Amino acid sequence: MAGVLSGMFGDGSRAEALELARDAWRRALASVARTPGLLLLSVLLGVSLWVFVTDTENPTIVERFPQPLVVVAVNVDESLAVANQLPTITVRVSAPSDRWEQLTVANFRAVVDLANFDARSQEVPVEVEIEGVNGVRVVDTEPSTITVNLEDLVTKQVPVDTRIIGTLPIGYELGEMTPDQSEVTVSGPDSLVQLVSTAAADVNVTGLTVGVEQTVELKPLGAGGSEIRGVRIEPVSLRVGLEVTQSTIVRTVPLSVEVIGSPAPGFRVSGVDSSPPAVRVQGPIEALQALDTIDLPAVNVNGARTDIVRSMAIPLPPGLSFVDTERATVTVTVTAIPSTLETTVAVVAGGLGTALDASFDVPNISLVLEGPLPVLNTLTGADLGVVVDVSGRPPGVYTLPVEVSPPDGVEVLSVQPGNVTVTITAR
Repeated sequence: MAGVLSGMFGDGSRAEALELARDAWRRALASVARTPGLLLLSVLLGVSLWVFVTDTENPTIVERFPQPLVVVAVNVDESLAVANQLPTITVRVSAPSDRWEQLTVANFRAVVDLANFDARSQEVPVEVEIEGVNGVRVVDTEPSTITVNLEDLVTKQVPVDTRIIGTLPIGYELGEMTPDQSEVTVSGPDSLVQLVSTAAADVNVTGLTVGVEQTVELKPLGAGGSEIRGVRIEPVSLRVGLEVTQSTIVRTVPLSVEVIGSPAPGFRVSGVDSSPPAVRVQGPIEALQALDTIDLPAVNVNGARTDIVRSMAIPLPPGLSFVDTERATVTVTVTAIPSTLETTVAVVAGGLGTALDASFDVPNISLVLEGPLPVLNTLTGADLGVVVDVSGRPPGVYTLPVEVSPPDGVEVLSVQPGNVTVTITAR
């Protein structure tokens, strides 16, 4: 203040300016002393203005919190226990809008204080505390009281029941399952503890091929196998030893097919196949070691001229079982026996015009044919179509090729002669 006054006034007037400031301060204090209500009014107006501005920029929201709250019992006497499932509650909360966005279930703690309560069913008020956030308050709760059933706290011993979950791989068996202890302690409300008959230890054996030890959590179960909630098991978990042994093995064994009988003359068996060609079977090691192949029922091909297809059950020695399929499809391929045939066939003029005659220097053609023997044995000259094409030719002498058109499946290996001389004359 002195520096300000010194800048406003000269050094000569500095003392005078200070005296004026002191006099103004004394006058203000005297005015406040004479009218204290004016000071209080000014303070209230300032606070109201601050509240108005704050509420305008960040309004207060009073709404029901969207998530239910779990109620926890506190200060329960050591000789008592809560026997019923405490319900959840909802709360209506007042909070500035920016705090609403921050609120989570973790900011609330709903409790029922059971100090000095005895063993009976009773209505207890719910208290909700706000944690971790300021400026938030609970307007009301729904419900405001809940029923709490207190019973005497009791304990008893129950046996441990080991139960299997999952399956072992094929060929393995589960031996003994031995828990660390055969009994555990169950404690809780009298009515609930009396319902507990066993402590279940669920052991997962999926994929196991060797013995192991597992740490398993325990579940209190009633006589019907349902879980009893609201009690405590001590210990909460224990170790269970498992024995796993390989009782059987899996082996892939080929299938063997026997063919009996003979196909029709001129035909033969050219192939035998089974689908699948092998199967997976399981059983004791000794039985599988003695098994090299599995013989399928014989297929009779007597008189067959075409392929034979049979679907049949696969026979299996006693003590063994299938892993996959139990049937096979057998296909016996029957084909004609290839052979050759030498024959002589008269040549014919093809396309000869009317009123014309044709003569050949060689009337017969020698052929060597190859094909299925049954087909060759039934061939005639007409089947072979041995011709010399003279279409459109006038009388004269010509040297032309011999053409042979054998039936399907027959191949011409040789034509002698390949060309002949044909003389065409008019009648």
